[in-house]
Amino acid sequence: MKTNLLRRYPSALLLALGVSTFCHAQTAAGPMSRLTIIHVKPDMVNEWRELEKSYVPDLKKGGQKSRTVYQTYIFGNSYEYVIVAPINNFADFDGQSPVAKALEPATLLRRNTMLVKCIESSTSFMSTRQLDISNLILNDAIPPILVSVRYRITPGKMQEFINLMKSDILPVYKKAGVRMIVALRSVGTNPNDVTVGIYYKSFADYGGQPFLTKQLGAEAAAKINAKFFGVRTVIEVVTRRRVDELSF
Repeated sequence: MKTNLLRRYPSALLLALGVSTFCHAQTAAGPMSRLTIIHVKPDMVNEWRELEKSYVPDLKKGGQKSRTVYQTYIFGNSYEYVIVAPINNFADFDGQSPVAKALEPATLLRRNTMLVKCIESSTSFMSTRQLDISNLILNDAIPPILVSVRYRITPGKMQEFINLMKSDILPVYKKAGVRMIVALRSVGTNPNDVTVGIYYKSFADYGGQPFLTKQLGAEAAAKINAKFFGVRTVIEVVTRRRVDELSF
């Protein structure tokens, strides 16, 4: 496994969206998180989910304020889960994790040993929300369906990408009133990768069409996308659904 599960899970499975090399570009970096992508063994999904559910009260007792779990759903890798939680202070990683604070050592070891048996692979990385090119819609509840698009930005083109997001993409999301989060990946993965998360209340709202095409029509969307040629490359498009019983 790419990360030490016995360390990560006791750490409350902190995840997220992290340290920003966007500091070299002109945009406002927002909250950091640690994000962990987990591939669960197909015959152990129920056991894994029950174990993760058992951690929720312990995470809260140990002081963790929140975490969000998504299941890759319909389109993407089967049996893949993404756990996201904020990073408040890097000094927190030097001390006991929230779960370690809440459980007796023997109980913690037993649970984590069972958890590891459920997992095929796991990898964690950091990412940082980019406030100037995101549309948060803070007053509304976060919709449960997430369409996650990962782009690889051509070296030296990050500022051009940011400028195009501000001028051509963000206004369309604001006009439509659709939540869109842009986050820069960094430590633990390729620092040229950017994730754009688009949130929908249902798959019917999503409709399977690219957002720009749905809002502007194929011709207008093509003109905007042409501006990004040589700036970004699409790595993947995945649909995910929030798992409420594992999130808080």
